[in-house]
Amino acid sequence: MVARVVLSDAGQDAVLGADTESLVARLTRAAYEVALRHRPDKPFTELELALWQEIRTVVLGAPAAGTPEAA
Repeated sequence: MVARVVLSDAGQDAVLGADTESLVARLTRAAYEVALRHRPDKPFTELELALWQEIRTVVLGAPAAGTPEAA
């Protein structure tokens, strides 16, 4: 069982349940895999774009338009 996480910001609490924890886990995994594929000799902007594309895929469940995955 996943423990509930409570975040507090300016007096507003948000309770993160199992669905949110699952999303965070999938995003973490996606970001880690992108970072492992990224070579240090590439520009940081390429890493940033790859992270954006992968996170978008996880959140929306579909590749970003104009990316190789969308073709």
